[in-house]
Amino acid sequence: MMRRIILLIAIFILSATVAQAKTEKFGTWIELEFRKDFLKRFAFSVTPEIRLQDQFKPDEYLVQAKLRYDPFSFLTFAGAYRISTEVKDKGNENYYRYAFDTHLGHEFGRFETTLRGRFTNYSDMSEKEQDNYFRPRLKMEYNIKGIKTDPFVSYELFQNLTKKEMQKSRLDAGFTRKLGGPHRISIYYRLHDYFTDKASIHILGIDYRMKF
Repeated sequence: MMRRIILLIAIFILSATVAQAKTEKFGTWIELEFRKDFLKRFAFSVTPEIRLQDQFKPDEYLVQAKLRYDPFSFLTFAGAYRISTEVKDKGNENYYRYAFDTHLGHEFGRFETTLRGRFTNYSDMSEKEQDNYFRPRLKMEYNIKGIKTDPFVSYELFQNLTKKEMQKSRLDAGFTRKLGGPHRISIYYRLHDYFTDKASIHILGIDYRMKF
């Protein structure tokens, strides 16, 4: 299993290096999630994350705590609280954010479709902006028979409820690899496309999750 992890990380770093050479607006996000299920329908997770910007310079550090409740197999509710530190030349700045999610999921053969609605109080449109946002996201994942790697795509919109305008979209494409037992890893490409004159951002991410 460790060899698989090392190989996937090496592929990720190589891809990130190639992509970075083609654009000045490039980010690398590395996320770890540690999750514990309890009382059958509940789960609690802690997720540290680091976001690197051009030339792999640290741009933001985050840690998130999330409580999840699954009343039915197709329905999930979750609440999260996040503390983030943005790296600034004039001094780092801390932000405190919350989010409430509702997930609806359904399987069509080997396809799994998930619709998520998220209410949160932060986006990256402005450093001082703390408006309320609604973020609907549609995700589709395909389970390939006989292979532990599942490709996925998702599309998310960022609607500013305070200003009553759509400000950004997020397109993801990647795959999740089951590594055996409670371990899995995802590698994805993400495009942040702003509905303003702000330049789009290309992101390559790695997401490692472990369930106790």
